Amino acid sequence: MRNTKPAFRYRFTFFQRQFLSHMIIAVLILSLVGVGLTYNFKQNSYVQKKNELNSASNGIVKSLQKEDNPAASLLFLRTFLREQNIAFILMNPSGEVEYKDVAAVSSPLKNKSFIDSLHNKINGLKGVQSFVVDENTKSPYVVSARSIRTKAPKESLYLFVYSLLPGLSQGGKQIDQTILYTLIAAFFLAIVVSWLISRNLSRSVNMLRQATKEISLGNFTTRSHGGRSDELGDLSQDFNRMAERLEAASLKLEQFEQRRVRFLVDVSHELRTPLTSIRGIIEGFKNQLITDPEEQRKYFAIIEKETFRLIRLINELLDLEKIQNGQFTLKSEAYNALELLEVIAESLEVLIEEKNLQIQISCRSDIEIYGDYDRLTQIGINLIKNSIQFTEYGTIRVTATMNETETMIEITDTGRGMSKQELEFIWDRFYKSDPSRAKEKSETGLGLSIVKQLVTAHHGSIEVQSELGIGTTFRLKFPRKRL
Repeated sequence: MRNTKPAFRYRFTFFQRQFLSHMIIAVLILSLVGVGLTYNFKQNSYVQKKNELNSASNGIVKSLQKEDNPAASLLFLRTFLREQNIAFILMNPSGEVEYKDVAAVSSPLKNKSFIDSLHNKINGLKGVQSFVVDENTKSPYVVSARSIRTKAPKESLYLFVYSLLPGLSQGGKQIDQTILYTLIAAFFLAIVVSWLISRNLSRSVNMLRQATKEISLGNFTTRSHGGRSDELGDLSQDFNRMAERLEAASLKLEQFEQRRVRFLVDVSHELRTPLTSIRGIIEGFKNQLITDPEEQRKYFAIIEKETFRLIRLINELLDLEKIQNGQFTLKSEAYNALELLEVIAESLEVLIEEKNLQIQISCRSDIEIYGDYDRLTQIGINLIKNSIQFTEYGTIRVTATMNETETMIEITDTGRGMSKQELEFIWDRFYKSDPSRAKEKSETGLGLSIVKQLVTAHHGSIEVQSELGIGTTFRLKFPRKRL
């Protein structure tokens, strides 16, 4: 198979396209203006000359119709009109010349075609008519024709008053040259203006293109600095907003990746530690190294504890996956809030007593909370466990209130609190505000992320307020069941 080279295709830049389009528009406009000016000048010249001929024709008609012997008047008129480069001729209905001014106007009467042109106008001549003879030649003539009736002798004649049309001859050439020079100057001025406008537009597009190239290379801090107020300026602003979102998304993705890697390391450690412990104990039993009944009970308890840790870690991972993929169903009903909170407090009583903390529940017996019982319990346990983890002494207060539209729950502790920077990330998966402590307590950093997802699934909201050294407050709102 023979390889064929692709046909060469010239690449027009944005500047070239803009410049060429401006020039085409400029040429079209200048051409129209030039044609319009030329036509207007020639038309004005024709109208002006026609009016002059009609005025002269009226004077000749008056002399022929009012005087018995108009020869003297015609001689005077001929001398006067000759100074204005105007002449006239009289024809009878048969086309024969009755009177002509032979010496005037470079004598077109010597040209038979001129006489024939006048003769052809006799038939159908009504009133005063004007026309051009030899229009496409170097010497066009404007003619004003009319029929008259002389006083003595009474007969019908046809009067033709004619003159050279300066707008279509030598005078017109000067005007045409002036218009041409003006259009050429305007054309070069249009080139300069078009070049400046095109360069300005091209510069803005190139700046935006360069910024786009930087974004494609991963430099999300790049911004377009065009200060235009037109659509290109709007495009530049939209680009900057897009770049800001990409930068934020890139930063968040980077942080997520760092936490994911840390989470995988932590999970690997969390899985390896209990499994290693369980394996060692099993090896001891297998090789009959542990024979004392008291020691056996101790190691069985360790195996049970490590097994619970593994189950809890796996359950949290599965829960988060189901919640994020929408693979769980909420069985929502109205429950007594006080009873729910007391059950949660009882389930965490051992942890509370281990740290010598107190938990106080403030809730009226008529307050209800609407939602899935198991998931509401999971939310309460995760939040109170979080308070227990970061509180060394003091009291954890749980308060529930209700209004016409929603049920509010507040969980307040006297723990170490969190900084503003920590508050920005507490809902993110795998985040641990105190990695060393979380590692000691076998925390995965998934608890608050699960809480956020579950509250959202209940169409509720959760907020947090915290100060370092003072404590933290979680505020939850759940919509009430609509009757």
